[in-house]
Amino acid sequence: MNEIHLHKTKHPDSTAQTRYDYLIGLDTHKDELTEYLLRVFDPGRVSRWLSRHHRSGLALAQRIEQRPPLVILGGEVGCGKTALATSIGTPIAKIIDKQIVALETPSDIRGGGLVGQLSERVTAAFQEARAEVGQHCGILLIDEADDLGSSRAQMQAHHEDRAGLNVLIKEIDRLARDRTRIAVILITNRVRALDPALVRRAQTIHFARPDADARRALFAQLLCDVPHDKKDLTSLVHVSDRKPLFSYSDLVERGAEATLMRCVRENKPFSVAALCATLDTLEPSPETDDLKP
Repeated sequence: MNEIHLHKTKHPDSTAQTRYDYLIGLDTHKDELTEYLLRVFDPGRVSRWLSRHHRSGLALAQRIEQRPPLVILGGEVGCGKTALATSIGTPIAKIIDKQIVALETPSDIRGGGLVGQLSERVTAAFQEARAEVGQHCGILLIDEADDLGSSRAQMQAHHEDRAGLNVLIKEIDRLARDRTRIAVILITNRVRALDPALVRRAQTIHFARPDADARRALFAQLLCDVPHDKKDLTSLVHVSDRKPLFSYSDLVERGAEATLMRCVRENKPFSVAALCATLDTLEPSPETDDLKP
């Protein structure tokens, strides 16, 4: 059996909380992911709700309770998917007042391409997750999930890929069957490339580039220690209105952080004017084509 070394983080974690708080404009995404994860970690949550509001039962609620513990975070590069997935454990741990163990699969999870290796490594990842989580609650994060879960209908899909996908689906179903308190989060820029069997089992949360309201909130956070007013925020929202839109990483890393470093080099204060000047000449990163498998 191939060994898999999953990166482990125990929540609550102060660094994760900071990252989570820094994610602006993703309140809906946070709420949806929180609700999905609470269903796994607090299985009595829906039952308690039913006892208050639908004492005679609700067939739809039974369907929700029986869904596999799988969430897909899909959408553009640089829009907060991975940052949210790796930090959500801390606010959830505080809600349920229990430790959550988050485990991330390595970038080389596919292995060296030997026959049967991918299937063995997927199995090993789930086995290690069960062992690490134990009696706690756990999150298994699989980034670039389309690398493992591409559709079996694709002509280029190799036997090893199909076998690995089959094992991934079986392991997720096993978590549901055993009612193990481990949630699986798949992160991908290409949701449409995923196999329908995976998508059918999952709750999917889509991430888009920030609109005007989200950009205004982001700029307000970035300028929290810099003198500014509502007109300044309006100017920044206007100068950042492009087609395609800027991603979050465009605005933070290529925009605000690059502006700060330029101000350091030029030995002048960071300001709204300096940030506007950077954004005025900045081009948005290319959009991810999620229409092609």
